[in-house]
Amino acid sequence: MNKDNIVLEVRNLTKTYESGKTKVYALSDVSFTAREGETIGIVGESGCGKTTLGRCIVRGIEATSGEVILHKDGRQIDFLKATKSEMKELRPDIQMIFQDPYGSLDPRMTVYDIISEPLRYFGNSTKDEINRKVDAITEKVGLDKSFLRRYPHAFSGGQRQRIGIAKSLILNPKVVVCDEAVSALDVSIQAQIINLLEELQDELGLTYLFISHALAVVRHISDRIMVMYLGKVVEFGDTEDLFKNPMHPYTKALLSAAPIPDPDYKMERIILEGEVPTPVNPPKGCHFHPRCRYATEQCRNTYPPFEKRNGRYIACWNSGAMEAE
Repeated sequence: MNKDNIVLEVRNLTKTYESGKTKVYALSDVSFTAREGETIGIVGESGCGKTTLGRCIVRGIEATSGEVILHKDGRQIDFLKATKSEMKELRPDIQMIFQDPYGSLDPRMTVYDIISEPLRYFGNSTKDEINRKVDAITEKVGLDKSFLRRYPHAFSGGQRQRIGIAKSLILNPKVVVCDEAVSALDVSIQAQIINLLEELQDELGLTYLFISHALAVVRHISDRIMVMYLGKVVEFGDTEDLFKNPMHPYTKALLSAAPIPDPDYKMERIILEGEVPTPVNPPKGCHFHPRCRYATEQCRNTYPPFEKRNGRYIACWNSGAMEAE
């Protein structure tokens, strides 16, 4: 990983949905940078905005405001403002691997047609060049070339996900958003796909945004971890530092729910009281304060700034009280 080479900057990304007078903040003021060759894990409860973030970054859905800056050939380009003609140039650099290997592949297309489709749409390759590139990426993801003339229904979940990975990587992207890319697979197959993603990252210099509920998987694959709650980032830092010393009360509670593969380890599970607030009417002040035992009057009235403390980015007024315990 090149720590100095930033390939992607997300600045103040916000996504709202409106229906009549009701406004839902699915994503609120999210900012971070991603470096070449690193993996950023994105975690949080269902509904926290992880998938919305990923889809806004790749423009699967349009963000309400903010910027997604792609660093390309010495230029800094706002991906969200790119025109249709500019997208022809930029789209190959940001790709997505979807959660569902059954629903993300067109059942009417052969594997060859699925994998080669991005080349036919975005590239100027000849038929022979397309064939060579398809053969090469098929081999890279561990699929037999005899599979290319068959249809998706003939394959297992793990094989289908390899097809999806091949399609995402055929254009040589810089950034790949992995949206729960292994959650629909059996555990043994998950390990194979994770190992494959790591091998491809080392070989191709890929940057991953890895969205997942599986904290053990995120810890294994990620260089840094972003913790989200109700559409906002509450903590962001190096993986091992964050797991060993969570500084936000929500992060601490979230990590306490992750199983530890040690029969002698006594887990101290932190049970959060109450329900996740609705994004239709988020709490005043810190969104986490109704479930936080460290909440003060300041927490209830003012949202904390997202700022750097001890090498970690955190949004919490009262993290010192947790650390003092």
